[in-house]
Amino acid sequence: MGIRLRLTGPDGRDYVPGEPIDVFDGEALIGRVQSVTLSYDGTEVWVENFMTVDFEGFRAGALPRLVLAEVVNFIAERHPSVHMIGIELSRDVPEFVGREASLASFRSEILQSIGARDIRVSPKPQGGRIGCLAVTAIWHYDGASVAALAAALQMQRAAYQDARPAIPSKPQSRLDRLLRRKP
Repeated sequence: MGIRLRLTGPDGRDYVPGEPIDVFDGEALIGRVQSVTLSYDGTEVWVENFMTVDFEGFRAGALPRLVLAEVVNFIAERHPSVHMIGIELSRDVPEFVGREASLASFRSEILQSIGARDIRVSPKPQGGRIGCLAVTAIWHYDGASVAALAAALQMQRAAYQDARPAIPSKPQSRLDRLLRRKP
């Protein structure tokens, strides 16, 4: 069975630019972009505060990669006036405490794989911890970026499809409950 991903506004509503973006596989919420900021002229979008459901053995790389690629693709396809998507990946990941540089490197690779440019790593203290790093990048709507995004989507969708049998249809994790809360 193929994947049934759909991206919506909060609570499964039609997406309105500037609202959080929810990513569903069928009825299961698998990710959310909490902060989506549209420029005054509608040509630029800034996305940050990505969250994914914690599927054991899958979250380490494939799901965040898929959610990021799907969100960038969703914005680029559904909103033709948008020519630039700014992305910030900075959420604290407890498994990487003490290895923040490794996490930043992983995030840089993800951004590069979708065709993002101007990738930067900078300090972003969170919760009193000074070791946290934010990775930012710019994705431009151009031939090279679109080709890289298409290749990344194909690879990430295949990886997700291969791992799906291990993923519960209704994840019951603390993060899932958090994702289902209204912002």
